[in-house]
Amino acid sequence: MSYPVDVLRAARNLLADGGVVFIGDERTEDEFTAPASEIERLYYGFSVFHCLPVGMVGEDAAGTGTVMRAETVRRYSDEAGFASCEVLPIEHDFWRFYLLRPYGRETGPDDRPVLTTVNVV
Repeated sequence: MSYPVDVLRAARNLLADGGVVFIGDERTEDEFTAPASEIERLYYGFSVFHCLPVGMVGEDAAGTGTVMRAETVRRYSDEAGFASCEVLPIEHDFWRFYLLRPYGRETGPDDRPVLTTVNVV
């Protein structure tokens, strides 16, 4: 994805009152270590051959590949105008899940987050 902050900003603007954004992304290590784990090496393979080249298309593209650490997702969500970016306590070997909340719209009418689905390829 060449412009992840723009995509997150557009998703934020599509939210109904009380809406949140739910993201599922590859579960990378919290920081780079050498040697990398088997899964991390798999992600780097995806990144080098597909995600990074695609993420570099366009003028001033972000150039973000597959190996996007939680801190990068937090930074992008902050730049897109979200109030918070929470790593959800959902354990999975391959996926990490995030909940992004915009300013001033924390919950829906029944005090539960309203999920808006935006599929991004």
